[in-house]
Amino acid sequence: MKTPARQKIRVWDLPVRLFHWALVLLMAMLFLSAYAGQMQAHGAIGRVVLVLAVFRLLWGFIGSQTSRFSDFVKGLGGIRAYLANGRLETVGHNPLGALMVVAMLVVVLVQAVSGMFSSDGLGFSGPLARSVSSVTSDLAAGFHVITAYVMAGLIAVHVMAILWHWIRHRENLIVPMFSGKKWVPRNTVQPLFASSALALATVALVAVLVVVI
Repeated sequence: MKTPARQKIRVWDLPVRLFHWALVLLMAMLFLSAYAGQMQAHGAIGRVVLVLAVFRLLWGFIGSQTSRFSDFVKGLGGIRAYLANGRLETVGHNPLGALMVVAMLVVVLVQAVSGMFSSDGLGFSGPLARSVSSVTSDLAAGFHVITAYVMAGLIAVHVMAILWHWIRHRENLIVPMFSGKKWVPRNTVQPLFASSALALATVALVAVLVVVI
């Protein structure tokens, strides 16, 4: 809510916003395609997700200020301080949100990679399944299913956390992820942003590498 002591500034860059909503859509498509037994489509979507996940990992080191892990991952000390006084050292993710970002990114990467080595024994095999033994491929497939349930749990927690934050702090976290802007204290310094061209080049490079696999 707008008050005299607050201002609206740009917080999230376009690459992060596109990554976020593309991942939302693609994860829904992954669950639906798996449920429907459309494994060829599932595998193709999984490759796109892998490209996005690797991009986000790299963008966490070379991207805009609020996208970098160094900006929002504060460790246990930062979490305790946030829970104690509610103060943020960044205009981006709070320390609890940082845990969710890291957890979801790790699970997405693990799930995508395990899918690359998986074989369902019914005609579908990941692009790297033939490079390992059938036992390893079966283990990868089982692990892939387990991480799918883990991801579903993380998504549920993420949605509930957004609702809790909305109710508890009266702050809508969804709109800024569309617009890129949010209300912050008047003396807040505008974060630094990386070039969208750099993000596009990074995505293109990762996509080429994944296609080659």
